[in-house]
Parts: sequence; structure tokens; C-alpha cells
Amino acid sequence: MKVAIIGAGISGLSCAHELESYGISPVIYEKNDFIGEVHDHVGGDLKIISRPIKDSIQYYKRLGIQLKPLNKINTIIHYSPNKKTIIQGSLGYFFRRGKESDAMKPQIYEKLKNTKIKFNSFGDYEKLSKDYDYVVVGTGNSNFTEEMGCWQEWVTTYVKGAIVLGDFDPYTLIVWINKDYCKNGYVYLTPFNERRASLVAITTEVNEKEMDWYWEAFLYAENIKYTIVEEFKLQHKTGFVYPHKVDNIYFVGNAAGSIDPFLGFGIMNSMTTGVMAGKSIACGKNYEKLIQNRVQQNLYMHEFRKSFNKISNKGYDKLITTIGIPGIKNLLYDTDFNVVKNMGKILGIFNKSDYLK
Repeated sequence: MKVAIIGAGISGLSCAHELESYGISPVIYEKNDFIGEVHDHVGGDLKIISRPIKDSIQYYKRLGIQLKPLNKINTIIHYSPNKKTIIQGSLGYFFRRGKESDAMKPQIYEKLKNTKIKFNSFGDYEKLSKDYDYVVVGTGNSNFTEEMGCWQEWVTTYVKGAIVLGDFDPYTLIVWINKDYCKNGYVYLTPFNERRASLVAITTEVNEKEMDWYWEAFLYAENIKYTIVEEFKLQHKTGFVYPHKVDNIYFVGNAAGSIDPFLGFGIMNSMTTGVMAGKSIACGKNYEKLIQNRVQQNLYMHEFRKSFNKISNKGYDKLITTIGIPGIKNLLYDTDFNVVKNMGKILGIFNKSDYLK
């Protein structure tokens, strides 16, 4: 069986790994001349978001891929305009994203044995679909799904990030929410170690120049004094894709709408769609059914995002205060309560409370 994969990202590499487990040796067409990501940074994998899956590392192991995180997340510090809440516990994992051997993509790549990768190659899905039995599109963007009429856009954000030097707790995630400098987005800090961290701002519905203004507004408002050694900017699109398979072409990862429309991470969705596309090809199983749980989770996340967008800065203060209340904290962080499924409705309370005042 001949299988072509476009893109050596998390989803494409995961698909290749799954295909190899069935004795199929795919060919990956990768536009870059390396495995990994251009900009070194740290992503979060939060347990509160992945429910009903309890532990992402164990889940990835069940998918057949064993990954080593950079660190555990033991503390999350939330800042709203006037409030601060600290949550502690077993909250998730940090994963390195970049070219280094301990980053996610290189970790998966090292596990491949019989996959051929053609670097500096832009795969043409139309041509490849004639030359191969199956084509898996894992390009990391929506270009092909938009072209084929399978894409419905939800949220467009600009991301500005930096590598910063300072004093950090490598087990602590810090999050800021404030409409004055990120509109309906947020800023987060994720450490590599005690001295180095990635600082990332995600702002909705802005252009590149406006993103620079919001970035400077954040640094000023929060009195950020870290030494910045590297900066990057990029645009993210999140949306809904259907169908996820057209003829002999599969969509995986961000091409399949895997970026979640709230936090913008998508590690779990990307790996799942990649593995399940491989399983569908090898075993003839229905791809839509195999990924339906992750698709549904993103639909819940979209409702979450829409409710979050309506909250004012006063509402943010109330939200951050509320999640620190012991009973609420226990429900959200220490139980199996599906926050993503239910939080869209709960956030509506904070919207209404704004209008009542």
C-alpha cells in the first residue's frame, strides 16, 4: 500500500508511526529541511482541558507513542486586571516545541523506522492523490481544506512570542487575561527551566501592526522586565472541518481543525487525528467515527470561547476570584467534571452579572 503524508508535524509523524505498526512504510513530504518548529517555545497540556481523558501521557501511550514531557505543571497562576488566583496540584505537562531532541516532533520522529522523508518538498495533494493509494494532509494550516470547501473559520488570532530570561519556577504556568491588551485572548508564560521561558500573547481579530501595539501594552501594564532574547509572530486560524476525508485524501492536525478555538494548543487533537488516520487506512475503519470524540470536544471548546468573549474585565475579575474558592477549585481541578463541555454555560453567569450592574 502506498501512502503519502504532507507535513512532518505532530499529526503527520503520528500517522507515519501508526502506519509503521501495520507494516506500511509511508513517504512524508516536508517543506522544511528539518524536523521540528522554527521557533523554540514551550506548550502546555492541561488536564482540565483534556477531560474525560485523565492523563495525556498515558493517553498518548495508548495511542502507541511514548513521550517525555519537559516538566509537570504543578501550579497555575491566573491574573485578571485586579485579581490573582493560584491553583496547585497535578495540573498537566509542559512540552518543548522546537528542533531540539527533547521537543515533541523530534521525539516522535526518532521512533520511526521505515518512513522516508523528502525534505524541501511541497506536496501537491492533487498530484499525490493520483500517484498514491492514500494521501494524508498534515500541513499545519487550513489552506487545502479551504481550497476543497471543507473549512468553516471560527477564530483568527495573531500570536506574538518571545524567549525571555529571568527567574522562573519550571513547574509553574502563568496566565494573564485583560481586554485592554489582549482583547478576547490571553498571555501565558511557560518555562524551559529556572532561567529561560517562553512568553506568548494571543490576541483575537487584529492585524500584525496592532499585535505589536497590544504586545507593548501588555509589557507596560504588567511591568514585565524580563530580558527578551528572541521574538516571533505568526497568525493562527481555528475552525471546523467537515468532512475530514475526501475520496482518498485524509485531513489531520491543524488541517483537520485540530487547534482548539480557546487555548490554541491542539497537541492531543493533532496526535489523535494522525494516529486514527493511520488506523483507518490500515484497517479500513471509519475515520469520522474514530475522531468524533475529539471533534466534539472542539465544538464544546468553541461554545466556551464564544461565552468567554462576552466577559468584560469586571467579569474576568469575578471569574478569577471564583475559581480560587475552595469548593469551586475542587470541582474544576480535582474531579472528573468536564469543564470544556459545561463551562460555556457557566461563563454565561459572569456575562449576565455584568449586565445586571
